[in-house]
Amino acid sequence: MADLGDAWLAWQIALLKGNRLPLSGDVTQWIKTWGEIVGQVGLVNYNIAGSGDPLAEQRIGTQFSYGRQLGKILDALVPFLEAHRAEFAQSPEHLKALDQLVTMTREIKVLKRNSVEDVVKQVQRWKGAEDLQARIQKLREALDALDEA
Repeated sequence: MADLGDAWLAWQIALLKGNRLPLSGDVTQWIKTWGEIVGQVGLVNYNIAGSGDPLAEQRIGTQFSYGRQLGKILDALVPFLEAHRAEFAQSPEHLKALDQLVTMTREIKVLKRNSVEDVVKQVQRWKGAEDLQARIQKLREALDALDEA
């Protein structure tokens, strides 16, 4: 029993040192629709997700994530709303909501840009690939071409 307690204590210390308590670390999330999670219930397939065509919904969700769909909506909506800013200015609450939407959209665009760390992580994923040296050489050539441009 002492070994179990020691193992638990070591795990807790490791979590605290790495600050990786539940939900505090990097989170990668795939959002599934209720219909994707539940699928068929028993012998009869009930459409509890509320979609008129759950199979079409699944195909669409596979090809176009909710994030991509929302991004396209924001790309079209924000310029339209900004063009009508004067109408929003009549209500401080509506103007605040517009400003928050515009700010959020700008922040999302910044977050979508790849950082140097993202590129390094991608290169680290190449480790063990048969063509690792060729990939690294191609990356170096591409970076050199940027310097020349």
